[in-house]
Amino acid sequence: MTLTELDSIVREHQGELYRYLRYLGADGPTAEDLTQEAFLAAYEHPADTVGWDSGRRAAWLRGIGRNKWLAHCRRTRSEPATTDAQALAQYAQDAEVVWTRDFLRGGDGFNYLEALRKCLELLPEQRRQAVRLRYEQNKSREEMAAALQLSDDGVKSLLRRIRAVLGDCVLRRLGRTDGSLQEVPDAIA
Repeated sequence: MTLTELDSIVREHQGELYRYLRYLGADGPTAEDLTQEAFLAAYEHPADTVGWDSGRRAAWLRGIGRNKWLAHCRRTRSEPATTDAQALAQYAQDAEVVWTRDFLRGGDGFNYLEALRKCLELLPEQRRQAVRLRYEQNKSREEMAAALQLSDDGVKSLLRRIRAVLGDCVLRRLGRTDGSLQEVPDAIA
């Protein structure tokens, strides 16, 4: 594999591999590191991917990423294991099945992100502001309460309701339930 081929593969699959590692349970910085390690391993020990379609190459990279995640879990385990390595490996295999069946659904996962963007547009401004404060600016509940003129518990309840409504909206937009969301439900208005 040449560096040009690697660059092309990274551009095509980096986002999905990162999201997959987050799905497995890696925090953001760990998922970033493991994504880089997976691409480095793919470069150092390339499979003959010539002629592979994008989906097969993505599955190959997810396998490398999954193995990097399992190795990371074994390395960083600071307490006695509450589950055995075989159970952890089975969890990772089950996650691959769920990922490809429910998340990718024949795509690259961006359909979920696009559905979420459209659902966020349906939220009233105060709710969008709450989402921005929490997930873009990483504000604490106390800081959010001051900005939104709510109590700490009010912010907690608001975020819980927003997440529930956004989850339902995304599933509807993806066709996981009947119909599509055309207007903002009363629960978030």
